[in-house]
Amino acid sequence: MEVTDDRFRVMASTTQVVLVDPTPTAHREIRRRLEELEHRWSRFLPSSDLSRLNSSPGVPLAVGADTIRLVDAMCLANHATGGRYDPTLLHQLITLGYSTSIDDSELITVAVDSRRPDQTINDAQIDRRASTMMLPVGLSIDPGGIGKGFAADLVVTEALESGTAGALVSIGGDIAAAGRPPTDGGWLIDVADPFGGGPVTTIQVSAGGIATSSTRSRRWTSEGESRHHLIDPITGTMSLTDLASVTVVASAGWLAEAHASAALLCGSAGAMAYLVDHGLSGIVIDADGGTTRTSDLLVPDPTMVVML
Repeated sequence: MEVTDDRFRVMASTTQVVLVDPTPTAHREIRRRLEELEHRWSRFLPSSDLSRLNSSPGVPLAVGADTIRLVDAMCLANHATGGRYDPTLLHQLITLGYSTSIDDSELITVAVDSRRPDQTINDAQIDRRASTMMLPVGLSIDPGGIGKGFAADLVVTEALESGTAGALVSIGGDIAAAGRPPTDGGWLIDVADPFGGGPVTTIQVSAGGIATSSTRSRRWTSEGESRHHLIDPITGTMSLTDLASVTVVASAGWLAEAHASAALLCGSAGAMAYLVDHGLSGIVIDADGGTTRTSDLLVPDPTMVVML
């Protein structure tokens, strides 16, 4: 069995690709596809599908099939989380000061109007036959972490369809894994300490998606205040959750990311109940470093590590 490991940066995130018995072109194709998806979905690139949609409300625009699939996933995630995952809060995020790419200060999100309160992601109008999409006036979208999770899902599936035996892709901690794992214990994944210490624990999964949402990452200073990217859809402002991070294991990377963000919003009083109510495995870490996990998580002795 051949196990390969490639690391690079894409979607403003450290990316790791672990393949089992890969085809000769697998790593090159995965990197190419991730770069292609970034150019279609990034809100920091004016030519991307999402930037064009956000800057041209009320106008049907031709978009890639991947973009339509992403918006479909965003709609499903909004429903699955009871509205806690809301990709229509871009205006609020920009108002908080997150308008510039963390990788390139010259890449700035296009200005968007404030959202009308009666609009949701489901108001995006899609013509699948013509491969066009239109956002109504007052609605702009930003997939957030779900874009990384969905991208990981896509390239893992494509790698297996092309003949690679097993694949794990981690984009900034949004992970998808499928096929033959490199160890008898499955895919072994270190869950990072949100405060920068050593790994909190190692979990074992056979396949699926793993994602961590944290208030300790994607931070910046605006108007003299430290801020983070987690917006509460109810208040439309930065979440005041007392949690540092939530890690979730789900059937897909995009779904794990949506549920991790939703559970993080619930705070210490409700995060574990959220995981249980949705039938999810996960780990909750509070602002003091206290850790709580669901009882079904498998925690083996690690022989291979992939940092979340």
